[in-house]
Amino acid sequence: MKHRLTIFAALAATAISAPAAAEDAPDRAALMQWGYTLAGNAESDLPLINLREPLCLLVAADDPDFAAKVGKRIIANAREAGVRTKRGKCRPNAVIAFAPDAQGQLLEVREKTGRVYGSLYASQLDRLLETEREGFAFQLQDVVSTGAAGGVVSTDPARGDMAAALVVVDAASAEGLTVKQLADYATLRLLAPTGDLRTLPADADTQATATILTLMRDREAAPAEMTRFDRAYLESLYSLGRGPQAKRVMARASKIALADEGK
Repeated sequence: MKHRLTIFAALAATAISAPAAAEDAPDRAALMQWGYTLAGNAESDLPLINLREPLCLLVAADDPDFAAKVGKRIIANAREAGVRTKRGKCRPNAVIAFAPDAQGQLLEVREKTGRVYGSLYASQLDRLLETEREGFAFQLQDVVSTGAAGGVVSTDPARGDMAAALVVVDAASAEGLTVKQLADYATLRLLAPTGDLRTLPADADTQATATILTLMRDREAAPAEMTRFDRAYLESLYSLGRGPQAKRVMARASKIALADEGK
């Protein structure tokens, strides 16, 4: 199982819920603001990264049947959101790993990463460890081949490409959760920008601002699957082209979520 977590390093090197009552729903401006928070305090005028190539998914878990069920649900979610997917054999650009002692294994991988992308991985992990314990998400933005070993990581905010993504869930923390919950949590974290989950507002578990992203923070209060806004956010992110502006994504997502609320 441990060796599965090195997949992210390889990717970097080669990528070269219950409905809320209508009266409880926030207005559209408030829902858009919630979307920016959900996406990691995104700046409205900057692009949000989305997956550049068709999704090629790998689920790593000790139980192959469990892994297959999680993968099937993630692929279905992705297709519903308009994400292109690959069939048959392909090189994974999205990985979810259910790992014993996830935190310890990630720290070990950090020590072994290469020079080109190692600092990026280390800085992401250091930030995540400040707020995360059970689930970790890494997204690699636009790795461009240079003809040499490795690649160059673009930090240009005008680029909206996600080259690869990894979600690691602590196996013990996943016990007792449903395949649907875990797959939906992984879907959103693999395919869309998300914030530091333990810093989400305390009231994010209720009304129209409920999100599957609270699954690891409060499993008892978390929704049973992706919420209306979760799905609206994901679908909007992929329907508006490559690296869409955050305010366009949130405007569309809030409109869809509020329309669904009124049905």
